[in-house]
Amino acid sequence: MRRLLPLTILALAAAAFLISMAACKQKETATPTPTLPPGWTIYRNTDLGFSIAFPQEWVETETGIQEPAVVIQGPGNLPVVQVIISPLPQVMTASEFADLALEALKQGLTNFQELSRQDVTLGTAPGFAVTFTGASQNTELKAKIIFVLRGSQVLQVLAYSTTANYDRMQSTIDSVASSFRMEEPAALAGIPRSQALTLAGAGPVTLDPVLSRDSNSASFIVEIFSGLVSLNRNLAVVPELASSWDVSDDGKTYTFHLRKKAKFHSGREVTAEDFKYSIERAADPQTGSETAALHLGDIVGVKDKLAGTATEVSGVRVVDPYTLEITIDAPKPYFLKKLTHTVAMVVDRNNVETGGEWWRQPNSTGPFKLKEWVKDDTLILERNPDYYLGAPKLPYVVFRLFAGIPMLMYESGEIDITSVGLEDLERVQDPANPLNKELITSPGFTLYYIGFNQTVPPFDDPKVRLAFSYATDKQKLLDLVLKGAVRPASGILPPSFPGYNPQVKGLDFDLAKAKALLAQSKYAVNGQFPPLVFTTASFGTDPGPIVSALVDMWQQNLGVTFDNVRIMNPDDYTYKLREEKDNLFDMGWIADYPDPENFLDILFYSGSAENIGEYSNPEVDDLLERARAEQDEASRMELYRQVEQKLVDDAAILPIFFDINYVLLKPYVKGYAPTPMPIPTFKYISLEH
Repeated sequence: MRRLLPLTILALAAAAFLISMAACKQKETATPTPTLPPGWTIYRNTDLGFSIAFPQEWVETETGIQEPAVVIQGPGNLPVVQVIISPLPQVMTASEFADLALEALKQGLTNFQELSRQDVTLGTAPGFAVTFTGASQNTELKAKIIFVLRGSQVLQVLAYSTTANYDRMQSTIDSVASSFRMEEPAALAGIPRSQALTLAGAGPVTLDPVLSRDSNSASFIVEIFSGLVSLNRNLAVVPELASSWDVSDDGKTYTFHLRKKAKFHSGREVTAEDFKYSIERAADPQTGSETAALHLGDIVGVKDKLAGTATEVSGVRVVDPYTLEITIDAPKPYFLKKLTHTVAMVVDRNNVETGGEWWRQPNSTGPFKLKEWVKDDTLILERNPDYYLGAPKLPYVVFRLFAGIPMLMYESGEIDITSVGLEDLERVQDPANPLNKELITSPGFTLYYIGFNQTVPPFDDPKVRLAFSYATDKQKLLDLVLKGAVRPASGILPPSFPGYNPQVKGLDFDLAKAKALLAQSKYAVNGQFPPLVFTTASFGTDPGPIVSALVDMWQQNLGVTFDNVRIMNPDDYTYKLREEKDNLFDMGWIADYPDPENFLDILFYSGSAENIGEYSNPEVDDLLERARAEQDEASRMELYRQVEQKLVDDAAILPIFFDINYVLLKPYVKGYAPTPMPIPTFKYISLEH
């Protein structure tokens, strides 16, 4: 979780005088309640779901979705009352969160002293209150903070002032704090819940279709942008911006006929020139796409432009405004599938040439528009009423970014769909649990694997790679750490994936063979087996249970030493790993399109950008090149079976498991079907509250 403890009140006294008074939300004056003196004002936030009362002469400043949500100040800017809404870092009670928050407060205050702590009730909601004193910038402060839990959120009411002022106004301050009430949010970011599919998660790293390399970014891009073709929910190639296409007799030239009613979100018509620009932009070395060579490199001229030896892509020709011709270097039966990748999607030249992060306000063509994006908080998609395949039924999709624990948010009704983690899987699989009726299970086209850096010792020696593979008890690892929630991987292609071979012979756990191979390796023979570093990704300092278990297993089984487990930021990991990898690394590969070429060729062909471990085998390269051109489907699949077995025998990587998707879905969400890879999904969904 990126924001574990967002509550900070460092330099409270200074902040009290620096808060801007602009953008005040108009108050509503309510009839005084029996517990409030006459003339008090009620501030109500229907988006965030709370209200609080205060004397009429006090002034409130609403900060929107930033923290704090509202700041209320007395005459002369003191006292100050803040309402702060934060995600829970983990399942805990209000008093347990209070302990964490107070530890953070102690870092910013001197002479910190806790005066009291007690359970309280705000309306009907139980809470926990702490009163304390401390000094900030030589100013003595006194404060009360109340914590109330709501699903995956903790709502905090913080009231503070100088100690003398607090003591003089304590009755009023206590009345303001105790007037806080939680209310059912009527809307989120101004959008009624009944009009929006609400989800939790992380925002995209980028929305530029040619720069995206992570599946999370791709899952947003496929909803906002579109290309000539796409995949449907059966993973078949279907028309998108192209209504149809013809293929030449030699299988090398594709003529696409564009839909004449297709428009960008701005209303401008999409033409063949837009696609020529988009492909040439992807192939421009100045753009910096790391996927263009892989997914567009079959097009004649793309590699020349990427190399800087051509100014245009010769294999892309505009026949007329609605006809685009693409010529590839050889007939390839999987070429149309590659055009479903985000790198082949159309962009608006005028939009791109505004410069900077133009993709934060994209003028695109997909079924949904990007309405709003507040980093690490909210991302909102709005349906495109002019979508050429018909307007989606779903008015909005609201993503709550880093907003809390998704499972808690689902159970409290804050979101409509969530994946199920290991900690909750057993209980939701229990038929006696009401959540079991909302559980959907489906296979994923995801391979989780350990990569070996074969450019440096010791994994340039195949015997070392084989030793680590044989020393890995995958079944024990997955039973203990992942509780049987995934399928152990013997090979590389996932079950149900085209070309999957259930007969592939994996490298099963064999400790005696592992030790013998390690002893025969050139580094053990020389007595110079190097210490190891494992590269992984995490938002925190914990590498996670799988990496920790693997490191322990190898150290115990093989007697090797790990100097370090180096943790990178997940946002950077897939973009920087090739250059920054250490001896070993972990990676998950999710299919871009349903063809063995997408795993075996892209991950293991010599020099491929996704061949992160830099494996190279001329025999494998030859088989892959033959498979690219093979027109007979059965013969092509046989070549890929040979490739997969050779990769396993070489220990090109260490396959660990294939994913299984566990999803909870609210009954009123209709038309949702899980897919094993990112494809446009929301256009199929409707809400029936």
